[in-house]
Amino acid sequence: MFYSLTAKLYQNGMVGMKIKKNLTFRLMLGVGLIIVCMSGIGLACSIIQYQNQAEAEMKEKAAVIAQQLLATRAFIAQNQDLINYDQNGNFHFKHLNPAAVGRGLSYIFKQNTGYWMKQTRLNARVSGNEPDAFEAAKLTYLSANPEVKEIWGYDVVEKERVFRYLFPLKYEQDCLTCHGDPKGEIDISGFPKEGGRIGEFAGALSIVFPTQILENNIKNNILLQLLFAIAILIPAIYMVYRIMDKIVIIPVKALTQKISELGDSGWEVSIDPELSYDEIRKLGVAFNAMAERIQNSHALLEEQVEDRTSMLKDANRLLAEQSKELSKMNARLSETDRLKSEFLAVMSHELRTPLTAIIAFSETLLGERRELSALQSEFLNDILESARSMHMQINDILDISKIEAGLMKLCSKEVDIRDLLDEIARTMGHLFEKKGIQFSIFIHSETPSLEADFDKLKRIMENLLSNAVKFTPEKGTVTVSVNPCQSTGIDQLQIVVKDSGIGIEAEDIPYIFDRFRQSGSGGENSGSGLGLSIVQSLVALHGGNISVDSIPQKGTAFIIHLPICQKKELLEP
Repeated sequence: MFYSLTAKLYQNGMVGMKIKKNLTFRLMLGVGLIIVCMSGIGLACSIIQYQNQAEAEMKEKAAVIAQQLLATRAFIAQNQDLINYDQNGNFHFKHLNPAAVGRGLSYIFKQNTGYWMKQTRLNARVSGNEPDAFEAAKLTYLSANPEVKEIWGYDVVEKERVFRYLFPLKYEQDCLTCHGDPKGEIDISGFPKEGGRIGEFAGALSIVFPTQILENNIKNNILLQLLFAIAILIPAIYMVYRIMDKIVIIPVKALTQKISELGDSGWEVSIDPELSYDEIRKLGVAFNAMAERIQNSHALLEEQVEDRTSMLKDANRLLAEQSKELSKMNARLSETDRLKSEFLAVMSHELRTPLTAIIAFSETLLGERRELSALQSEFLNDILESARSMHMQINDILDISKIEAGLMKLCSKEVDIRDLLDEIARTMGHLFEKKGIQFSIFIHSETPSLEADFDKLKRIMENLLSNAVKFTPEKGTVTVSVNPCQSTGIDQLQIVVKDSGIGIEAEDIPYIFDRFRQSGSGGENSGSGLGLSIVQSLVALHGGNISVDSIPQKGTAFIIHLPICQKKELLEP
């Protein structure tokens, strides 16, 4: 009903915006929901009150009927002599004892009112007084709880909802004539006595009457309240709409129009706040203040834009000049790079050739020990070691230049790691012997051959072992272990070079492969600082990776993982 009302208001032009986004509609909806909720709560309370009132009325009515029936039974019991003796004193039982009179009254009462009542007990004398299931349960409860004065409830009898009331009965003096001692003796009405005592539970008066009339009254009252709530809801929604339209909607529309004009009229827009009320008036005052600030800001912004535009032009002009200078510098750098390459090429020939001759002549002279004194041999050894060191550093510089230029290529072929390590052990054996270092090689029996560049792989191992010798004290140990493994589904070879040297500090490990960074602290361990960088580059060129694990003063381990089969694009054509 509420939504149909809203639809009619919308069709009649009372809702000017889309309903779901209309402030008036939302407020009306809120008010309507509040009224509906409050009416619902009131209706629920009324239903509970009506039900309680109806139950109280039915209980009171049943109690009055029970008292009337008890009064009738008491009167009959007290006048049994008058009923059963004639004026001559002759006794003739008329069968008008309290039970018989109660049954007769119940029959007449039911015929006239639709209510029925009976005296019932668990062991009834007459079949018409036998308890039904409801009465049997209540009689059992009353027998076990003698302090209960009455009991009631609801039931369905012959598909009709009824109210049931039971009033407990107790034996009195007049009852003992038929229900007292001696137990089992046949009383005047022809039934055996029960042997009852005064005050004992004797059964109950059961009164039953339908609830339909009272329930209909409750339904009618609820319907009236519902109609009353609807009658209040419609005018309330209409009044809310009228109030909202005058106090809120019209001022808000005016304010909205001014806001839409704000950018089209040179920012000179204002509204009359006196045309609105309370908070809307405050909103109008705030809008005027905002419009004034926007106008001032707009003027200031235009000035700033002009200044910034001028500065941007100057910056663009300066940038263009700097771009020209940068182009010139790039050209000079390109020329410098070309000259560096030419210089390195010259150094490759001019330095390595005499160094090779120095090394060869030194080795030749050392081979003829009979013609040299001890001092001369010592000098020749120093010359040889210095020449070899310089030759290695020059090779490092040339190799790193090739790597930077992307000119380093692999010449891969099948390499047996055992042959490679045997050759290294022969060529570097004198270094280990000189410092008394124990050098060991461990190769797993199932280690396969791998595709690699023999010379570059040899260079990797020589650099790592040279470092190991350099940083391992005398009588230390250096080991190389080789094991096949698998990582991310690729067959790999793991090579570990481990020494018992001075180790690497934890803060130096992230930078250990940087170029021109030396591991150690100078002195006899100084070098070009390119060895490990070259190792890392050559390992990466093979598609592998290298990591380091070190404990200061305990030793260092370099772990290399190389794929057993190289990718074809890494091979030289």
